[in-house]
Amino acid sequence: MKKEIIVRNVLIVLTFISLIITFLNFTYLTYQERNIDLINNFLVNYVNNAFLFIDNFLVIIFGIIYIVLGIKSKKEVLLKVSFSIFSILTTMVVLTFIINFIASLFNMI
Repeated sequence: MKKEIIVRNVLIVLTFISLIITFLNFTYLTYQERNIDLINNFLVNYVNNAFLFIDNFLVIIFGIIYIVLGIKSKKEVLLKVSFSIFSILTTMVVLTFIINFIASLFNMI
């Protein structure tokens, strides 16, 4: 039970970090034509390097672990699995795959 609480809390923190990274990247992509050097420099120098991939990797690993622990506990399984899937879907890597898949459906790439 204690292991599940630790994994949940780590997943919450990692998901929050992942959401901030996602919001920053989508803000940059949305307003790319404007002069937004501050966001660009911040993303290039601090966020979109190893930090992004480490966060994404950890969210996916902890999400899978939390799904397994949630199913084993048999308490609030739907909530735990839903939160884990939401956490995994908020990572930039997964969102990029989804965007590329949708673009390929419309023959954009």
